Amino acid sequence: MDSVTVAPNRGLERWGGLGAILYVVLFIGHYVLFRRAPDTSSAPAKIIAWYSDSGNRHQIAFSWIVAGLGLFFLIWFVAALRETVLALGGSFLATVVAIGGAVYTTLALSDIAISLGIRTMSDDTYRHTVYPELIHAADDAGYVLHATGGAGAAAMIFAASIALIRARKSAWLGWFGMLAGLGALFSIAFFPQLLLALWLLVAGAVLLSWGRVRTV
Repeated sequence: MDSVTVAPNRGLERWGGLGAILYVVLFIGHYVLFRRAPDTSSAPAKIIAWYSDSGNRHQIAFSWIVAGLGLFFLIWFVAALRETVLALGGSFLATVVAIGGAVYTTLALSDIAISLGIRTMSDDTYRHTVYPELIHAADDAGYVLHATGGAGAAAMIFAASIALIRARKSAWLGWFGMLAGLGALFSIAFFPQLLLALWLLVAGAVLLSWGRVRTV
């Protein structure tokens, strides 16, 4: 088996690891802003009152910007992770990383787009009418879209973890990744998503510390 070394690198490949960290931080910020809105199971009158306030709708729009920026940074992390896995000797696994990361990012972007579009549609309707039933539907649809993207995130994590274990490089992260990948597969339960977030933080930090990975 070829040996794996790490060469100093200050290029985009290394700083791509920062993308995962920024994504998690910004998505937490998005979640905090987003959850200031009343729960969609609340009384219709409460939902109508909250969304009838343009300031509250602007807050939702700002949370969309925060989440979108986080996903923008995640794309750079996925690219850096793909290059790292490729350098570890796995072109097939690198392809899985790229496809899995793209699937997760695409569905997460779809989640925030649907949520914003429906929750702020009263800006474009006659007399700024608020429809609580549609807002409830947007909440469910967005959540399921994001959770479904967990399949892509799981594929990305499993592929990266297998590459690490095979190369005997930070195998501990590889084994933790196997657990986090399982969590991503069950994202519909919400709490397993915390494993995904933790893995992204750790993997991003590891990429930052490594620099360029190469086989010799």
